[in-house]
Amino acid sequence: MKQLGIKVEDIPGFTCCPEKALVKNLDPKVWYLTAARNLAVAEDAGVEVLIEPCNGCYSTLKTVKTSLILNLSLKDEINRKLETYGLEYQGRITVMHLAEYLHDKIGLAKLKEGIIEPLSGMQIAVHYGCHMIRPSYAIQFDDPLLPQKFDALVTALGARSIEYPRKMQCCGGEYSNVGSMEEALIMAREKLLEIKSLDIDALVVMCPACFMQFDNKQYMMQRQGEDMAIPIFFYPELVCLAYGIMPDEIGLAFHRIDTQPFYERRHAQSERIKKIEEGFDLESLERCYQCRACLDDCPGCLNFPDFQPDQIMEKILEGKVEELLNRQDIWHCLECHTCYELCPQRYGMETVFTTLKGMAMTKGLIPATVKQAIETFEKSGKLGEPQKTQRKKLNLPEPPASGVKEWKKIVAKK
Repeated sequence: MKQLGIKVEDIPGFTCCPEKALVKNLDPKVWYLTAARNLAVAEDAGVEVLIEPCNGCYSTLKTVKTSLILNLSLKDEINRKLETYGLEYQGRITVMHLAEYLHDKIGLAKLKEGIIEPLSGMQIAVHYGCHMIRPSYAIQFDDPLLPQKFDALVTALGARSIEYPRKMQCCGGEYSNVGSMEEALIMAREKLLEIKSLDIDALVVMCPACFMQFDNKQYMMQRQGEDMAIPIFFYPELVCLAYGIMPDEIGLAFHRIDTQPFYERRHAQSERIKKIEEGFDLESLERCYQCRACLDDCPGCLNFPDFQPDQIMEKILEGKVEELLNRQDIWHCLECHTCYELCPQRYGMETVFTTLKGMAMTKGLIPATVKQAIETFEKSGKLGEPQKTQRKKLNLPEPPASGVKEWKKIVAKK
């Protein structure tokens, strides 16, 4: 937070938020009173924005704040009890989730400024958690069913947020609170199994309870012989890593599930991306590969099914550029500009193939006919000479003098 220019202070006097499923079900008035007291304590300390790094605390405090706006008699009843202790809840304070504050107040552009080591190439599964976005009537941070802002925070660090069917499913941690440990384990396991099947590098959460559910329960499964090996990160930890802060400075060694595979994968991805970016704009290349719409319009593809540009792009994205330079099919792009004219991002597969051809030429890996044409060009400044006998038959004059000598001097100075 300090690196983002945010002054943060802890306020003495807080109690539990309190947790909704247990305390509110016990006594709604105690739940409202406790939450309102916490808000009043923050207001009394002069706090303008109360930032919550926990989904449960955020949902409770934001819901109670909304309820007290809608129900003034409840607010008056609570304040009568608070005034005995010199407190009054006025409603001035703003309650924000840490994710909300980073996305809506700090902004993605500011967040990106501090990145030293982006998480490029890493595939991250996002777990929102129920109470970051619900109940929507009170939270109003993001869509309660199809949210996007946490994903945007992850992609801002350079990683890719991967969609998966159980993305919006509850972590199941509430089962632990009511003593149903087996059910809590099943909930965590099902989500982790799905993530494992998608070859995702890590799961990121924005709630301590969700973190404990996936990290601790996975550790229990590991002890029982089922090793998922899926690193679990609290989002601020990923920010720290992207900002160049060392793992031991932020306590990653205390995770139950080893995070070392994440660093190893990240190093491999970094090397892969370096190879790609030596010749290609990675972001444009990835969009081109994901789209592939112009495959149905490419003259080369239509007439020669064995020509598969998408497979060539896939090899590039795997970092296997060198092995492509010897392949004959990189010369099968006709450079007709069809894909470019159809491409909404004005990139086109043609850009990929002209780049590969240029790299191959630099290494001398070119077809014999291309080599012959290049030699002719370098010698004469032309790719072909006009036929004097044919011109004579057509009563055309001699070709004008060539400018090859001047051309060679200009090219030599480039």
